Amino acid sequence: MFLPVPHERVELVEVLGPDGTGDDQLVAIWEADEAQAALTLVAGLPEGELKRCFIPVWKIRAHSGTRFLFEISFCFRCHGARLRGPAVPPEQDTIHAFDSEDSTSRELLARLKAAGQS
Repeated sequence: MFLPVPHERVELVEVLGPDGTGDDQLVAIWEADEAQAALTLVAGLPEGELKRCFIPVWKIRAHSGTRFLFEISFCFRCHGARLRGPAVPPEQDTIHAFDSEDSTSRELLARLKAAGQS
């Protein structure tokens, strides 16, 4: 999957997940190696076929120091990831299809869920 900046520039990743009311809640902050490992998974997501629902449950927000770079909202049901933010070129500011059944996608989802349980 396309990342708008080299993930090595990202220093901190905020993980947002469901709070039970339909709103997003900050569930974890990943820094250093943990942030890099998650972004390596995102960068390795294989292309897939986008379905229609796009109801994202998980989001990550990437920061470099104190600067917000980009956000990715994931819908693992419809295989869509919405990319947006100040570091995102206009042509990439859209929903990207990924294969949510792939092992890389399943590992990313497992990390997101684990973050939401801590």
